[in-house]
Amino acid sequence: MLRLLFLLLLALPAAAQKYNTALGTAPAGFRWQALPDVKAAMPLPEGWYYKAEGQKGATTFYLTQDEIGESGEFQTGASLNVVRKVKAKTGRQAPAYAELLMMRTGFGQGQQQLEKTSTADGPFYKLAVRYRDAPSEAEPRVVYQMALANAKTDTLYLLTFESPEKNWAEAWKLGEQMIKELVLDARL
Repeated sequence: MLRLLFLLLLALPAAAQKYNTALGTAPAGFRWQALPDVKAAMPLPEGWYYKAEGQKGATTFYLTQDEIGESGEFQTGASLNVVRKVKAKTGRQAPAYAELLMMRTGFGQGQQQLEKTSTADGPFYKLAVRYRDAPSEAEPRVVYQMALANAKTDTLYLLTFESPEKNWAEAWKLGEQMIKELVLDARL
């Protein structure tokens, strides 16, 4: 039992995210990537690509190992969707909407939920799910998805890190660092 608990702790980020913190030196092998519309920053592994799209109030940021083409697809990397004024768009406050989104995560056809966690940290409610996605027409992937809902500002951050299953162990070393070191402005 103790061994299982230890393995679970290794699989998910420990103390994830920092709030209202000045950026220090980026972790070794990374550089800071500003996410200006949402007053945030995330470590970007050296040699990786960055792309932002959408409009203010509903922006998606991509930090990927491969350059993103027209279709928006990538093999390994993170995407961060940020939605402000969630209640006006969904009829639910950000924490309730995050819970609804994450309740369904990892249960689709060809998906197997591997673990799920939820915590509260100040105004943020965090829900995370790691699952295996094995559609019949593509190679299996492992996906880590985290919803951060700021109850005070009604903002939802939906962070996804994914990689082909065969590369997951190596990719997650970078993904975990990216998630753990994400810096957000809690006033947004």
